[in-house]
Amino acid sequence: MSLPAIECIYVTDDCLREWKSGNSSFKVSGTVPMLRFLYELCSTLVRGELPLNKCKAALDSVEFSDKVSDEELASNFADIVTQMALDLTMPGENRARLIKLETGCLVA
Repeated sequence: MSLPAIECIYVTDDCLREWKSGNSSFKVSGTVPMLRFLYELCSTLVRGELPLNKCKAALDSVEFSDKVSDEELASNFADIVTQMALDLTMPGENRARLIKLETGCLVA
């Protein structure tokens, strides 16, 4: 059983392609709501559609419509990762990526 894909509005195939290629000048067009973007990004990372080391590039390429501090952004990111960890049906390979994402989130 794999983690079901969510309908991503902001983390699109075009974005994934740019982040994977390492294009540092790429910017997501327009402003995006922070919580929705973070949820889509976390889900995409956990499913393995984007390497974990590309998370910072994704975050650097977006401008949030919500004006928040770095601490608030990190807190919301950690909350989403923690909420995802409560899914007991998550497959092992996805859970392993989630743990790596959580560890990286806590270290940063």
